[in-house]
Amino acid sequence: RAGQRAAEQRRVASRQRHDVDRKEAIAILGLKDGPQLTIRFTEAHRHIMIANYPDRGGSPYLASRINEANDSFEK
Repeated sequence: RAGQRAAEQRRVASRQRHDVDRKEAIAILGLKDGPQLTIRFTEAHRHIMIANYPDRGGSPYLASRINEANDSFEK
């Protein structure tokens, strides 16, 4: 039952995708722009996703926003 609920929450979150610009992506991960940003961004994304992973009780909405930030930054 919990797995079904998590799957439904992911579906809802995926329908609520928003465009994230670079500045917002950096803010979502709690970083500041600078020379080490690319290295820190990847590390911050991984750590924040571990803490917010929906299958482990995290918020599907937050996980979606974190992934959108990552996608936006990689473009």
